[in-house]
Amino acid sequence: MKCHESRANPHNTTKQPMSNTTQTIPAEWIHEIPTRASARKALIVSVSAILLGGLGIVAAVVCSPALAAWLQNNSFALSLFSQTGHSLALEVVLQLMGVLGLICAVAGLLSLVRVRITYHILRGSLLAVYPLLLGYVMITWSTLFTLLDAESLLASDQQENDRATILIWWWKVSWPALAMIVYVAWLHLMMLSRSVYAAFTREDGEPLDGDRVLEDIRTHGQDPRARRSMYASVCTHVLILVMIPWLMQLGGCVKAYKVPKGSGNPVVAMVKMVKPKKKKKKTLTLRPNSAILFEIPDLDDTEVDQKMEEQTQVQYQAMANAKAGKMGKGGGTKGGWPEGMEDYKIRFIRLDHGGSGWDDGMNDSGADINFLKGFAQSTGFKKIASRGESHSIALLKKYPKDGFPPFVYLTGNGNMGRVSSTDRKILREYCLKGGMLIADAGSAAFHRSFAHFIKQVFPDKPLLDIADDDMLYQLPYGFPNGAPAFWHHGGRRALGMKHEGRWMVFYHPGDMNDAWKSPGFNDVTPEMRDAAMQLGINLVYYAFNQWDDAVAKAKK
Repeated sequence: MKCHESRANPHNTTKQPMSNTTQTIPAEWIHEIPTRASARKALIVSVSAILLGGLGIVAAVVCSPALAAWLQNNSFALSLFSQTGHSLALEVVLQLMGVLGLICAVAGLLSLVRVRITYHILRGSLLAVYPLLLGYVMITWSTLFTLLDAESLLASDQQENDRATILIWWWKVSWPALAMIVYVAWLHLMMLSRSVYAAFTREDGEPLDGDRVLEDIRTHGQDPRARRSMYASVCTHVLILVMIPWLMQLGGCVKAYKVPKGSGNPVVAMVKMVKPKKKKKKTLTLRPNSAILFEIPDLDDTEVDQKMEEQTQVQYQAMANAKAGKMGKGGGTKGGWPEGMEDYKIRFIRLDHGGSGWDDGMNDSGADINFLKGFAQSTGFKKIASRGESHSIALLKKYPKDGFPPFVYLTGNGNMGRVSSTDRKILREYCLKGGMLIADAGSAAFHRSFAHFIKQVFPDKPLLDIADDDMLYQLPYGFPNGAPAFWHHGGRRALGMKHEGRWMVFYHPGDMNDAWKSPGFNDVTPEMRDAAMQLGINLVYYAFNQWDDAVAKAKK
């Protein structure tokens, strides 16, 4: 019995010292690890090395011209990277990838002849891949974060970036190199296994370090709990640093926007102004030649200021018989839009910019749903969403060409959040293709923040004062004095941006949505509430018309 135990566990004794190779490998594994030469595994290593060489050559041929073209189209980046030496370093690394790829391919072909010298040539070429790929990863990291460090300069060129955007860019350009490092590490381990080594040297023996690592990966090593914990840690870091930013970039699913199908021709419903009654002022009549001056006028108490004060006190009130006609386009009587759909649903979508109060009025106060209900009651389009929607700016690119939202709503009662350059580009493309951004200032801080933000989105477009006789104020409700200003957070005049004669941005400086809220959440008068609803209906009608034109144009 004792002899049997000794034969079964020859390394479990302190009297017989173990070799360095078998010390790290449990004795019960030794009979499971293949120690004889394996021609099949050696062939897999050779073919894999040839493929690796091909990938290196392709990387040099494809990436080098792509880098040159990108730098040529980005004059600021070319100047910045030339000063720091990043462009030259990247070019050198890409060229070396092609050279080393050719060397690996030749070494792989030579290794088809299995002798000791070809083994060492192939192993040496694989070892040279690590520093080159790691150098590429480090240079791309330094290069892209140089853009972040130069943010103040880039802002003048309208190319501002943030850390999240830079990290995503770095992952896009670096993941092939990181994947290749893993690929080379696997090849290296295969070459350090006894079965492959013996195929080249004809030397059988005990397992090598490569066998130990591969066996640890397969069986979780000598300490399964520690090994599983390490795997969990690696997977968690990959999830947080790679997968979550990638998924956030992808966004999510969206449902195509559908407007009512048909044709209509709205009738103007005038909204009259109710001016406050002026009180007669008592005056004193003096002799023309009197030297006594009874009242010294204040410099601020001018006739212009008095007129402005009167205008700001003007209230809007819908006429008793005011009722919109069949809203739509095409000259029909049933209402609707030619490019719409029978199974429609009118929705209210607000954008999450991450700043303070981005959903102001859209929670318990129900401003968005109240507006949709008012829209349905005034227009006769009864199919409305049962609740409002909110999503990130990035999701705007998910909508189909014939089903994007005609309008999106943006508000806040504080500074806007930091919107990435990618999201600004998405919002710009949405507005240019036919969508309409309706922005509404909930505070003076939002007014200042939005003014800066919209200039970043449209650096080539000015914010214009919208004239009182503009089409926005004519159908289906007429506003002779333009948009009511309400709370004057950002002035008394509504502003906007145009593209090809179409309003793509409407900015209300006076918290229009505050008048949409349910009673108890504001102190507005019924006249102000009606005026705010009717102004919103005009904006939606205009947005639907422009959407119909854009969709019809896209289908041609």
